[in-house]
Amino acid sequence: MAICDLHYDKRIYRGFDEGKAWEWLLSIVDYHSPEYLLSCGDWGTAVNESEFHELLRKVIVLTIYGNHEKMEVLSKLYNVRSNSYLPVLMEDGRIYNIGGLRVAGINGIIARERKYKKGVPRKTPEEYLEIAKRIAGGWVDVLLIHETPYLPSLFPFMEERLGPMTALKAVEMIKPRLIINGHMHSGGFKAHEFPWGSRYIYIDSSQQNRHYLVIEDMEVEVWRDLEKISTIL
Repeated sequence: MAICDLHYDKRIYRGFDEGKAWEWLLSIVDYHSPEYLLSCGDWGTAVNESEFHELLRKVIVLTIYGNHEKMEVLSKLYNVRSNSYLPVLMEDGRIYNIGGLRVAGINGIIARERKYKKGVPRKTPEEYLEIAKRIAGGWVDVLLIHETPYLPSLFPFMEERLGPMTALKAVEMIKPRLIINGHMHSGGFKAHEFPWGSRYIYIDSSQQNRHYLVIEDMEVEVWRDLEKISTIL
């Protein structure tokens, strides 16, 4: 399974109770019983070790971080269901062999100068592309990113800014079979195919949209709550 932007926070946002996000996540994990749960980040500020350990007893979790995180929690967690020491937080540039797929990720979003905001680090464009260059050296089935590539056909409000243009260059360098991304909060899901053949899927797993992916042998199903709404081959 894959999620993006859970945003587990103790607040009402746009009329939706984000405090219910963790209960919702556990319910879909229990329903599907996946071997792995992938996340593109933005877990939210209410994430805590106790509740996360409950999730880790059910599924192996691999995640990048976004820009709304409790880094002091994510950086401590490791997978108790794994046969070897496997931190929850993914390493930039590392390719993970999971469930027959090769999965990689690039953490965070891009800023002109490297800095931290609310304890979450940003990457410079040079750092971001250096990681992309390392990943591009190997075959990648699934790439997880938080910074959204420049795709005005999907997101008409996007501008040709530093972050999206850098992310677009990164995915063109890597050319994975599938890119998963969130961050934009622009509906439940959107799909796109790049000219070089990579498929791109945007999803939003916040309580406003509650979308997620179920992936098997690179067949991708889009679900909302416990209902399948689309299959993307």
